[in-house]
Amino acid sequence: MAATVLFVLYCLEAGVFFVLVPWTRFWNLNPLLHMTPQLSLFFGSPWVRGLVSGFGVIHLLIGLREILVLGTRKARDTDDE
Repeated sequence: MAATVLFVLYCLEAGVFFVLVPWTRFWNLNPLLHMTPQLSLFFGSPWVRGLVSGFGVIHLLIGLREILVLGTRKARDTDDE
């Protein structure tokens, strides 16, 4: 159960990070993403930012699904006692 809780926390934190960061100043000023003009154009594209945000949404959905599974498993275990 502890591993599941850690996995849920990871998914939720990573999800929020990936959803928000591509649209912040951190993304625009990150030197690793802008080493060359081609990389700057690529990572500055709204399509790439949207892709990264979509990846974050997937993480959030997985985390929420795991919360629901954990809740139903706990309720089922309580009912069996």
